[in-house]
Amino acid sequence: MAADQGIKIVEKGGTHYLSGELNEYADLSSLLSQPGPLVLNMRDVSRLNSIGIRNLLKFLADWGTKTITYDECPCEFIDQINMIPALLGTKQHATIKSLFVPYECRKCEHEDEVLGPVDDFVSETDGGSTHVRKCPNCGEDMTVLTDSFFVFLSR
Repeated sequence: MAADQGIKIVEKGGTHYLSGELNEYADLSSLLSQPGPLVLNMRDVSRLNSIGIRNLLKFLADWGTKTITYDECPCEFIDQINMIPALLGTKQHATIKSLFVPYECRKCEHEDEVLGPVDDFVSETDGGSTHVRKCPNCGEDMTVLTDSFFVFLSR
């Protein structure tokens, strides 16, 4: 896909799969004709830039308060949600179903992104702390790469 084509949207089984770059050429307006709730699979969004985020924010404003679920969110998209809370909608009507979480092993420096439902990584019963994973290389504990990765949950 050429970079100037922006984002590609394919619907399968009620989920809209986005692929490509969320950039200045990303046009999400075709989704406005969809009935809510809307499920957006973000797994194959390869890059994001500020104008692409602006385009997504415009889409969210036009979408209104109908429900949106983001699925299989890349780490970079979660970083944007943490910096720009409006990506969860003006009335927090968008939710994250699953996401990739960046882990690192401090012993062998192995890094990995683990996909799973939000609830697999954060538990309300343990005060919102993230769960530790075992490093596939050395067996030591891996922790989330950044302490602020789950900031969006507290909003």
